[in-house]
Amino acid sequence: MTTSTQRAWEGLANSMRLYVESELRFKEIFALDREEAVKNQDMAMEAKLEKFHALYDITKKFSGFHYFDHGDTSLVIALRNAIHHHDDHTLFQSWNARILLNDAFMQLSGAEFLLGSTTPEEEAFTVRYYYLLDDFYARLPALKNADKHRTLWDRDLQFATIAKAGVDGRYPATQVYVDIMPAFISAVRRVRKWLVSTGFTPAGSDSEVYFECFGEPAPEKRLSFRRLRIP
Repeated sequence: MTTSTQRAWEGLANSMRLYVESELRFKEIFALDREEAVKNQDMAMEAKLEKFHALYDITKKFSGFHYFDHGDTSLVIALRNAIHHHDDHTLFQSWNARILLNDAFMQLSGAEFLLGSTTPEEEAFTVRYYYLLDDFYARLPALKNADKHRTLWDRDLQFATIAKAGVDGRYPATQVYVDIMPAFISAVRRVRKWLVSTGFTPAGSDSEVYFECFGEPAPEKRLSFRRLRIP
């Protein structure tokens, strides 16, 4: 019989596959319908966050792992909760939605943006997903143990270094973004490693493929920046 943990991992694995499929079709759909392409990606990203949270809900009662002791896992949960409760704030509009919709190119003409990522810039084929860095700080007051979250994000995810680069470069806070994909990948990898220690085995095709994939050695993390000016 499939366990609740196996079903939760399968849901997460399936959402990751669907995100990849959406990413591969992005340019094709964007050429036909800009809004549909952007919304597809946003919804696919949010589905991954939801499924990660579902796995958290199932496993948080297990001993041996604490989601809020690590920058990556705590960030993914906080981001999911913030987006899930969009009715009480306006934070966390994706870079794609802000820049590619609503004639933003006209409104932001000449503005330069700083985009930080711990995926090295030369790895051109790695998927990136950007949110405004300041939105994470703005959401902290809504979190329990906010100071702990901030310390973890600043240290483990290099938020402090990205923020400093924005200040040093005289970028407005509304023009400094962070790639959250490395944190998501690291969080899944961390949880997967812990699940192995519990004797967990995946069930289902997607589950097995992604369980094996996230068991491979983690790629190097090195902070790099992109500076993009809107024409």
